[in-house]
Amino acid sequence: MRETKIVFFITCFAFVLLLLFMYLHFAKDTAGYKGDTGNADAIVVLTGGLGRLDNGLELFEKGRAAYLIIAGVDKDASFESIFFKRAGRPSKGQVWLDTKRVILEKHSTSTYENAKEVKKIIETMNIKSIILITSFYHMKRASYIFRRILPAEVGIHLYPISTPNFDEMRWWRGRGPILLAVEFLKFYWYRFWI
Repeated sequence: MRETKIVFFITCFAFVLLLLFMYLHFAKDTAGYKGDTGNADAIVVLTGGLGRLDNGLELFEKGRAAYLIIAGVDKDASFESIFFKRAGRPSKGQVWLDTKRVILEKHSTSTYENAKEVKKIIETMNIKSIILITSFYHMKRASYIFRRILPAEVGIHLYPISTPNFDEMRWWRGRGPILLAVEFLKFYWYRFWI
């Protein structure tokens, strides 16, 4: 009986150490992403994080892609409600947005669904490369899902965004460990699921 408890304790301890090692490796990878400086056919912004849309819009206005796809937009959202600051006359240094080249994807509610809906759009439009914009803490899971869902011939350029609620260089501060723990669990869920 005592030997069984010892074996159980050692097994549990080894499992916890393995999870801790995997989590720390996952956290280390988070800061390793670099923003791709190349151009693509479309920019895909995943909603849900601070600064993502602003960065996507900035790249779009700089001509880094012909299309801007905003994935996971609320079903009641309109172009005007999203870009209300730009709806009127452009201020100095600001350009008008060509709404024919901005696509609001309103059907998805998760990263997995984002990828499925974006796949439909890029296949319809014959898009061969995208710039994927999301937060640093979300990039590993998002890039994994998009690589699994999109056709192999579609190039995916990663563009991680720094956010006020997560410091990718000091991920152990503030809410960082919690954000990463959630991402860690979701990442491995998707690794086994898709």
